[in-house]
Order: sequence, then C-alpha cells, then structure tokens
Amino acid sequence: MTLSPARLACAVVTAMSLFWFIPDVYRRATNPEKVRATAYYSAVEERFMVRTDTFTGAGYADESGNPLEAPAFKERLPFLYFAELEKQGRFPATVAGVPVTAQDARNALQTVQLSPRMWNLPKMPLNVLLDAAPAGAHLSLPPDIFRITGTGLDFIRCADGSLDTAKTARFAEALRTADVRFPLRGLGSNPNPLKPFDEGCLLVDAEGRVFRLAMHKGEPRCRATGLAIDGEVKAITVEEHPRRAFVGTIVTGDAVHLVTYDDTLVRLPLEGFDAAGSYAVLRSDPLNVTLASADLRDRLTQPTRYIATDAQYNPVHTFDLYFPAEARSRIEAAQVVGSVLSPLALRQFAPEEGRVLFRIEPAASLPLAALGCALSVALLVLMRRRTRTGLHWGETLFVAATGLPGLAGVLVFGPLATPETGEATGKRLSHDEKRPADKSPEGLKGFHKKGCAPGCRGNE
Repeated sequence: MTLSPARLACAVVTAMSLFWFIPDVYRRATNPEKVRATAYYSAVEERFMVRTDTFTGAGYADESGNPLEAPAFKERLPFLYFAELEKQGRFPATVAGVPVTAQDARNALQTVQLSPRMWNLPKMPLNVLLDAAPAGAHLSLPPDIFRITGTGLDFIRCADGSLDTAKTARFAEALRTADVRFPLRGLGSNPNPLKPFDEGCLLVDAEGRVFRLAMHKGEPRCRATGLAIDGEVKAITVEEHPRRAFVGTIVTGDAVHLVTYDDTLVRLPLEGFDAAGSYAVLRSDPLNVTLASADLRDRLTQPTRYIATDAQYNPVHTFDLYFPAEARSRIEAAQVVGSVLSPLALRQFAPEEGRVLFRIEPAASLPLAALGCALSVALLVLMRRRTRTGLHWGETLFVAATGLPGLAGVLVFGPLATPETGEATGKRLSHDEKRPADKSPEGLKGFHKKGCAPGCRGNE
C-alpha cells in the first residue's frame, strides 16, 4: 500500500480546519457566564471599591471582599457617580477634606486606554493633520493626508491623489529648521474633528528626540521639546482634554510615558508593563489618578494591578484584582476536559493582537490530549477491521498526531493509502504476480494462442 498525496492533502486541510472549529465550538458551548470585575479608587475610604458585572446583575464590594449595597458603593465613589448623586442631592460638599462640586468631577474625568492591539500590527504610514486655528468655529478634516517617508512628510490631495508640492516643501523647511532627523521612530496624532481643540502631532525622530508638530492657518509649526526617549517606540497618542494635564502618551517596550504641556516626560509607575501583551488604563478625578495594567495573554491567573496616585503620579495605594475564583475554576476545568477533543488549537484572534493570526497552540492538558489521540487510533483500527480494509502505518501516525480532527479527515476522504492490485480482495499476491509483465519478443516466446490446434507450438 502506498499513501495517496491527494487524499493526504485533503485530510490535512480537514484536520487544520477542525483544529479551529472543534475548540471554538466547545469553548462557546462550555463557557460559563461572563464576568467582568473592575476596581475604582475611593478618595473617601482611601482604598479600592470593586464592581462585578454578570448577566444577572452587578455586585459591589470593597477591596477586602466585604459586600456593599449599591447606594453605599456609589457614595464611596462620588467622582464616578457624580451625576446620579447630584440629581439625588447626595453629592458631598468635601471629599478627603477638599471642597469639590459635581462640575469639578465632570471636568476632571479623563480616561485613556492603551491596548497592545494599537501597536501589535503593521503601521500604516498615512496620517491626518488638522488645522489648529481654522477659519470656522469648529475643527474640520483637511483636504489632504500626509505620508511618512524615510526623508520627510509628503502631503497628498485626497481628491485626485496628487502630491501637494508647495505644502510638502513648507513642512520640510519647518522640520529642517527644528532639526528633525529622519527616519522617524514614531508619530502620533488625534484626527477626530469633534475634539474641543487640536494639539497637532507628537513625533520622535531617529535620535529619540521628541518634537511637537502642528498646523496653524495652513502654516507648519514644529518645535523641539528637549525630551528624549530610549528604546523602541511602540505607539504615540495625542490626548486633547480640557484638563490639559498632558499632551499625549509615548509607549515603549516596557513603559508608558506622558508628555506634559511644560515639556516634561513622566514615566507612569506601571510595574511589569510589557508592550507585547499588556494594556494600560489611566483614569483621573479631581484628587487622584488611577492606573491599571494587566497582561492580556493570561487574564485567568495574572491579576490586574491597580495603582492610585496623586496629581504628580506618585503611588498612594496599590491593589491586585484577580479574576473571580469560581469562574476561573470552571473555565480551567472546561479547557482541561476539552483537550480530549483536539490535541491542537488553531487561533485566529488574540486579545493582544490587532490582526488575524495563524497560531497553533497545544491543548491545556497533554495527558488528556494523548488519551484522545489514542482513542482516535483505536477507533480507526476498529473501523478498518470491520470493513476489512488495510491500514497503512502512515495513517496510524497521522491520526496519532492529530487526534479526532485527523480521524475525521481520514474517514471523510477514505483510506489515505491506495492498495496494490489484488489487495482490495484480500488475495495475497505471489512474487511472479507482483512482477511487471514482460512484453518483449523474448518474453512472448512460448506464448500459446488460445484455440490453437493440438500440434500448434504458439509463437515458436
């Protein structure tokens, strides 16, 4: 018996498809109720409050796990539920001894979310630069975009795709005057025209120096901040907010930096931050700033680290929030049991990636995966014996390596090995029968034609 390349290829494609389909369907069928737990810093209690949301409702507790009723929970977080407390007349006059109003809480509320999906994908070298001083009352999208090249910025008209040479030359001169060195290591902006004002772009040149680039009434403005960034620049964001606490953020491989309006670089105290898989959240209120960071690659066992800081980003309180234990145990048990169905899993999406993947991962439990493969081989042998069909060692090896997905491919496309003449009937071929026929004149010598007369000697 010899393996059929066509059937083997079909079986491999089937197994690869089922490496995605079987684990995905199993996960959807066995996943427990979705649980989301979030911590918020309470300046009233000087500790964190935890809200847990499920399909059945929300639960409230402090960081020690003591349950709270919803009204008591909200009273401890006046800067989060300011609108509700103000409407009910329960917003406090002072918090931690500081006079505050609901409007103060509304003005100070700012949230910045930095996800690895923002930088774990190929970067498109196209950006939009708004006019920070437009003729109208509101910001608007420009008629062009700019492309980042190895030597400068090219402004391209959106209407016809032509290069605006005059505008390109003006910006090239402004960048040259500011001593920007190309190629750029990073550039970021906020092209949303609905924002209250525009701060232009933050860029890091080839030497790691930080610059600010903006456009006022069609004219470029570029200046050096005097700041420098070490390491690879993963992402740059610009965050226009009425607080005007910082211009934007610069993310490197192991840190998140804030660029302030007074040209100061502030490294946020995010311990263990890894841009390859960690996300970061910044949330501000009138008295404190809350930072949160977690590794998206392992949310079940690794905690989310919450850090409350003062206005100067000095830590004042830290809290680790783990995934709810009951939900975690159910998910882990389901993953282990599912190992029997497929020894491998093909992942197309991951929370830390911003693109479609082709990632093959082993099962959660290798012993159970091996058991599933052994059962698949036993089932294959049993079915072949019942149908009295030969079994090639290559088929056995294929099913032993791929388990149920490989067995499905073998059963759908039939035996992967093609039998030689006579093997399909179970007759054992002799050595002479397996030898190819010799049709040469010498081989035909002695051949007796059927129907010859008794004295005929054939071809002699």
